[in-house]
Amino acid sequence: RLEAQGADNVVNVMAYMGNEKWMAQSWWKDLYPGDDVVDWIGLDSYVSVEKGYYHYGKFADLLDRKPKGGGPGFYEWATTKHQGKPIMVAEWGGYHRIGKKTDKSAVYNSVIPELKKRPAIKAIVHFDTKADDQGNRDISINSTPGSLAAFKKLAANPIFNVKLS
Repeated sequence: RLEAQGADNVVNVMAYMGNEKWMAQSWWKDLYPGDDVVDWIGLDSYVSVEKGYYHYGKFADLLDRKPKGGGPGFYEWATTKHQGKPIMVAEWGGYHRIGKKTDKSAVYNSVIPELKKRPAIKAIVHFDTKADDQGNRDISINSTPGSLAAFKKLAANPIFNVKLS
């Protein structure tokens, strides 16, 4: 419809929620409308910084999380099924439960090494909130002084110095 209306400056992103429950659904792969329609493939996914808590891990864990019942993780799926499509981590972050302040430095320090190994990722967007929609998770970058310092170091990395044409 957009093309029929003359729009030539639109970028379509198909963003998936990276939760095993949804990835394991039989219809998950059918949500993709086709390479002719999708310009970027996106992922919305989070990791906990509380050891032993749901989705504990680092940046790679949200990219490699596999569906229940088997199958590839998101990055592997996107780069093998849709080669050449840029990937956007459209919504991500590290969280801890409110009242259980835990440093997020390990997550932020793990981003650059993973981006260097995963050249299809062309954009990452951190979601920043003191309380998520469930009301019990803090996804903010400044929940601890160490978290803020690690995020500032991440954001200042030259890998993000991109010249736009």
